[in-house]
Amino acid sequence: MNSQRKAWAVMLAAYLAGVAVALNQSKVPPVMQVLLQSLHMDTATGGWLMSAFAVAGIVLGLPAAFVLARLGPKRAGLLAIGCTLLGSVVGALAADSTLLLIGRAIEGVGLGLIAVIAPAVISLWFPPEQRGTPMGVWASWVPVGSFIIYNLAAPLLTAFGWQGIWWFGALFALAAFVIYAATVSAPPTSGQAADQPPDAPESFGKWLLNPASWLLALTFGMFNFAFMGFATWSPTYFNQQLGLSLETASFYASLGSLAVIPSTLIAGRVLDRVRNRHRVMTVALAISGVLLFWCFQLSSAEVIVPYTVALSFVAGFVPTATFTLAPETMSDPRFAGLALGIVSVGQ
Repeated sequence: MNSQRKAWAVMLAAYLAGVAVALNQSKVPPVMQVLLQSLHMDTATGGWLMSAFAVAGIVLGLPAAFVLARLGPKRAGLLAIGCTLLGSVVGALAADSTLLLIGRAIEGVGLGLIAVIAPAVISLWFPPEQRGTPMGVWASWVPVGSFIIYNLAAPLLTAFGWQGIWWFGALFALAAFVIYAATVSAPPTSGQAADQPPDAPESFGKWLLNPASWLLALTFGMFNFAFMGFATWSPTYFNQQLGLSLETASFYASLGSLAVIPSTLIAGRVLDRVRNRHRVMTVALAISGVLLFWCFQLSSAEVIVPYTVALSFVAGFVPTATFTLAPETMSDPRFAGLALGIVSVGQ
């Protein structure tokens, strides 16, 4: 296998790992009401089923860069997928909200790790001038995972109960684990050493305070705070406020994920061709901010589809630009993984 084909094989294995994690992350919203009733939870506890992932991303974003440096791309990635697999199994066996939350926290570790490790692996295999397209593909990992589970949740729930959704997530993670183990490795050239940060603590300490990386993380975090709030509660909002059935509400919510997929690919191609990549992100953030202001003020079910598709298409440019720009915030390419770790704090 030549170097270019190997690079794309590694990228796709890392992408599948991300989809497995995102699928497990997004399995709560479509069945939130069922979980609240079955496990006798209030809405605050139900919110923590999703917030556990956000907390893990904040806590593990920076340590993930160290994990990558210590374990290398293969073992670090397998650790991330393994946490997702374990957490999903724990959740499937949960008989109360406490054990379910523990399982979600373990799954969240997988998210915190893979959000850094997968794009860092991609950056190892692709030079800066060619990263826009693969990062555009990578940026669709969350919407693809969400789209899959949003549309499978209802039939799985009917056939197996909510636990069946957790078992499906575990099986998907297991498949991703096997493919990642068989495919991913470090680049065969000395470029690996150039892209991975050295072990010296003082080197990390110097670049850890890089203001450009932290500003990008803050921007990304503010965007995700608003967008994920809508993504988490939109099925419930469509069901309770706009009168849609739970299955229809989940399908309509999944349309946003579907719209993001071509958006991230287009964004990747645009970023490969424009000189001012920062402007692309600025415009996308501005439009997304205006649209998000109306997310829970929709007047009728008829506006759900155009609104969700428009918002998600524009929003898809933000993660693509973020992951493409992150390594560029470090003047030393050896610290690309650390930059991605900082940015993932806003994941």
